[in-house]
Amino acid sequence: MNLVPDNRITALKDIEPDVDKEFVLYWVINFKRTSYNFALQRAVEWANKLNKPLLIFDPLILDYPMSSVRFHKFFLEGMKDIDEDISKTKAFYYPYAEETPNASEDLLTILSSKAAVVVTDDYPTYFVPQMTAKAKGVINTRYEIIDANGLIPIRIAEKEYVRAHDFRRYMHKNLLDFLVDVPEENPLNKLEVEFDDKLIKDIDSKWNKINFETFNQEDFLNNLNIDKTVKESPIIGGYKKAKERLDYFLENGYNDYATLRSHPSEDASSQLSPYLHAGHISPYEIFVKVNELESWSMENVNPAFVGRRQGWWGGSENLESFFDELITWRELGYHTCVTRANYDQYSSLPEWAIKTLEEHANDPREYVYSLQQLVNSETHDEIWNAAQTQLREEGIIHNYLRMLWAKKILEWAPNPKLALSYMIDLNDRFALDGRDPNSYSGVFWSLGRYDRAWGPERKIYGKIRYMTSENTAKKFKLGGYLEKYGSKI
Repeated sequence: MNLVPDNRITALKDIEPDVDKEFVLYWVINFKRTSYNFALQRAVEWANKLNKPLLIFDPLILDYPMSSVRFHKFFLEGMKDIDEDISKTKAFYYPYAEETPNASEDLLTILSSKAAVVVTDDYPTYFVPQMTAKAKGVINTRYEIIDANGLIPIRIAEKEYVRAHDFRRYMHKNLLDFLVDVPEENPLNKLEVEFDDKLIKDIDSKWNKINFETFNQEDFLNNLNIDKTVKESPIIGGYKKAKERLDYFLENGYNDYATLRSHPSEDASSQLSPYLHAGHISPYEIFVKVNELESWSMENVNPAFVGRRQGWWGGSENLESFFDELITWRELGYHTCVTRANYDQYSSLPEWAIKTLEEHANDPREYVYSLQQLVNSETHDEIWNAAQTQLREEGIIHNYLRMLWAKKILEWAPNPKLALSYMIDLNDRFALDGRDPNSYSGVFWSLGRYDRAWGPERKIYGKIRYMTSENTAKKFKLGGYLEKYGSKI
């Protein structure tokens, strides 16, 4: 079995494992999958090294920020797939869903007290860094967080990259070195010691793990004291659906990706962002499947095109375009969240963007909408209303319209700071891929992050890149999209 590279490992408690304890504990937070998962692979590595069994603890807490039945449903569907996958291995899966706040905190304390090593996920945003840091107070053995976020280790960059072009150059110059250390497709197949559930019989009797053979998800969610105003999404979570969506995309939309991915009425985008955010599928697996489809290998790379959007990969136009989204733009957001503590604050915007926004903060607005009006799609703009309806009803917005959606909020909010708070609230509350480094990138891009000053200078926007619904309607055929989502308003 391949070893997890050091640049993926951060020891929060850099001490020797307590070899007298009974098992290795993998505490799942964000990488909710059994394949291409460096964190799970590291846990297997420790279990084999210490000749211990492996317990995989996957708690679903109740009161996370923006907690709702929408996200709970999506996560539970993912847990069910994990349960099925792990049942075929020597590991033991302990899925636990809180019915009262903080119930799993005590459970983590008890389980970690029996662990020789504790491994968990290194995720750089939302409440996760604070939660993993806090856990140092109850974990008294070796404790590691492991990066399985993307193809490039998130903690290896020497500086913050303020433009996509600069990050793309960095990625092109270093990616091939990182691709030497590919995560195992199925690390649990390499696990040597089988778990005996008698080791935790007393614990399971007090904190009953979910038995998915008898678990009634609908009843559970209905009885839960959780936000039900954000209703369940028709998008189903879990690895099976993620893989199904990937296969569909590669067979259908991928061949037109470069030319049609920005067209809202077409089915050319991957729509994988909810699954990537929830950790139900690895970007490595997506990368591998596209490579197999295109017969791409590292020998295709053309170093003469370092930093360019097209040409460096030496692949088709679709491959070049898709990998720029999957790797450059997605992972740029992760690196920003690691290198900049205020990544989700107005003050994190570039100086030029703050200056121009402040200069135009008091410009008169033709339309001003409250947050609740925006929630309910109650604006004069048919296209914006449809995009917001898709977000509110399904938990996703077409990628191109998401940019327009954010730009118009800047135009309609009383001032830019309030506009940003509206964007984050709507995105985090409704989007299945919200609360994610990549979604913060999208929100902040609309206010100038990763961008440059544009002319001519306009009211409200100043030198921020300008977008209009009128130009969007001219650029794309929106009939199918408006018919689908406009009718739901």
